[in-house]
Order: sequence, then C-alpha cells, then structure tokens
Amino acid sequence: MRPVSPSFALLAALSLAPLSTSLSAQELVAGKPAPALAIAKWVKGDAVTELKKDHVYVVEFWATWCGPCIAGMPHLSEVQKAHKGAVTVIGVTSEDDNNSLADVEAMVKEKGDTMAYTVAWDDAGKTQKAWFEAAGQDGIPCCFVVDKTGTIAWIGHPMWLDAILPDVLAGKVDVKALAERPESIEKRMKRVYFAAAIKPSKGIEECEALCKDYPFLTAMVEENMFGFLISADDPTLAWPVGERVFARAVAAKDPMTLNGLAWPIVDPKGDCKKPNLEFAMKAAAKAVEFSERKDPSILDTLARVHACKGEWEQAIAVQKEAIKRIPEEAADAKAEFEGTLKEYEAKAKEKAGGK
Repeated sequence: MRPVSPSFALLAALSLAPLSTSLSAQELVAGKPAPALAIAKWVKGDAVTELKKDHVYVVEFWATWCGPCIAGMPHLSEVQKAHKGAVTVIGVTSEDDNNSLADVEAMVKEKGDTMAYTVAWDDAGKTQKAWFEAAGQDGIPCCFVVDKTGTIAWIGHPMWLDAILPDVLAGKVDVKALAERPESIEKRMKRVYFAAAIKPSKGIEECEALCKDYPFLTAMVEENMFGFLISADDPTLAWPVGERVFARAVAAKDPMTLNGLAWPIVDPKGDCKKPNLEFAMKAAAKAVEFSERKDPSILDTLARVHACKGEWEQAIAVQKEAIKRIPEEAADAKAEFEGTLKEYEAKAKEKAGGK
C-alpha cells in the first residue's frame, strides 16, 4: 500500500466530502435558535418530533457515498452510548444522484451496531436547507450541537464532539470559546508532532500530556506519532506506541490502521532507517486477515514485508493474489503491482542462481 504521511493522516481524520448545495448568505450561526427538523422517514431509532428543552441534540449531516462520514460512524455511536438519556444523535441525509432512501436503509442494516444512533431521511431537502445550507456549510460530515435551551451551541466536524459536549451538558455554553476550541487543540497537536520530529523523547512527553487532557484524541495522535517516531535515527520509542495502536486495531478488527502500521516500515521510498520486520509482519498479517484477503493494497503490503524478509516465494504468491483483486478499471494500479511482481521474481531468480 502506498504511504500516507502522519500529517496527511491527520488531515484525513479531519477531512470533509464536498456536498453540492446552492449556498446563500450565512443565516444560521451558533447562538441562534435551532430550526425544526423536517423528516420524511425515521430510518432508525425513535422519531424526534420536536427538540425538547433540557436535552442536548447532535444533528449530523452525512451521505452513503461520503467516506469521512462512514469512518466517523463508530465514533458517533460511542458518543450516543456515552451520553445515553442526555444526548440524542441524529444522522440526517438527503436525496441526491448517489444517495437514495434504499441506499440509506441498506447501509443502516449493514452497519448494525457501528451505526447505533438515530438516522433520518430528509423531507425533500428541507432540513438540509434550513440547517446545513443556512449555516453556509459545504462539506460533510458536519454536525450541529443543540443545547438544553434549543439553541445552536456549536457547528463543526463531529470528531470534536468529545471536546464540546461536556461544557454543553453542564450548561456552560460560551459560543466563542467553543468555536475556538478545535483550533487550539489542533495547534497543540502540531506542537506534539514537531517535538517528535526534533526530539522523539520530548514528543512522547508532549503526546502523553495531550492525551491525558483529551483522551478521545489518543488513538489518532498515537497513530500519527508512530509515523514520526519510526523515521528517527533511533526508532526505539516507536515500537511501544505501535504496540498500543496495534492492540486497539486488533480489538476493533481495523485492517486499515493495521496496514498503516506495517507499510511505513517497509516502504522502499520511506524513511524508516531501522525496520522492525517482525512487527510489520504481525500487523500486515492481521490486516490481511481482517480484510478477508480482499483488499489488493493490504495484500501488497504483506507481500512487501515478505520481500523485506527475503521470503521471495511468499512475496510472489501474495503479490499475485493482490493483482487478482485489482478491479479491471484500475489499469494503472495493476501495472504498478505487476512491476513489483517482476521485481520479486527477479530477486527470487537471483537468489536461486546464487546457490
């Protein structure tokens, strides 16, 4: 799998998918009353006929085609579980060329407990217009936090909910302070990564302090830290961090995170000076297991680990398997993978000829 640098991994976690809308002037801002919900069908959960006082609501806009939305579903489920009875999470989606009611119902069924919150089908885009478009938003996922008085307390990316909800639930709603909080946390995260790049031990100290203050950031921050630490002249500090990331990923059966641990170690264009191939192997093997050997990029990573270990027969076999999994329309990827296969076959012949 081609690498994703730590800085780009952070951006991916914060990414938005563009949603085509006809934006008007920003009419809905934090501090204004929340509009009513116009819902044609409650796909999952109890109908919310009104936004009741003394209760907090999270209204998230999403779509079935939105990768960042799908990636964030487990987190929204955790938010709903953590604040059951005090907060109601509502995922609202509207019809477009690639998002139908049938698509939504199928995804809700497929996701099961990883989408454990209320899901609503917009009434002819009325809710999207009254909330999302009125707030001048153009990317999803986007969520609105409604406080106990029925007022919009905050608008932004749902990954920041863990930093926003405690104050809203406590009735400490300072609209300006809440709006600035994600930016202040992001600045601190950047300081952590800068420290890690300059002095790994200092980066670890900064990382631990940040995660202590904001536990919900631990997984993302440690995944990014790992990428910085393995590039150090002495990557010793990377492996304990990697083991924690590995344990969480295995528990969650998350092949992409596991693959993200393995690839930077064996990336021929990467910066890992002292690769831990045993760690890369166990991460890559688990990634292949959890992806049911269906993802060509993950298979490509496992093949590369075998190659780095000098296990050419295994590398060739897995690379051939990866090529078979590439869709017909992905001609460039297939050509690249076939080039890698030829590299492994040449090395295998070289090894055999040297005996």
